[in-house]
Amino acid sequence: MAYYSISSNLVVYLTSKLHQGTVTSANNVTNWVGTIFITPILGAYIADAHLGRYWTFIIACIIYLSRSKALTTVEK
Repeated sequence: MAYYSISSNLVVYLTSKLHQGTVTSANNVTNWVGTIFITPILGAYIADAHLGRYWTFIIACIIYLSRSKALTTVEK
């Protein structure tokens, strides 16, 4: 769900708020999507060779939840 909500608005955000050109922002989004599609291979290697699938899943969930909380926390 986070992937689709971010990917649909990322080019607009990069061009309007960060003032990147259209080509640069499209290139950055393409690199981001490529990174997202390659990271499961890294997770599979870690799960198979080192931690096991359950520990890898638990650690990945903790990382994901902590990052989501950090992004949604608003300072006053």
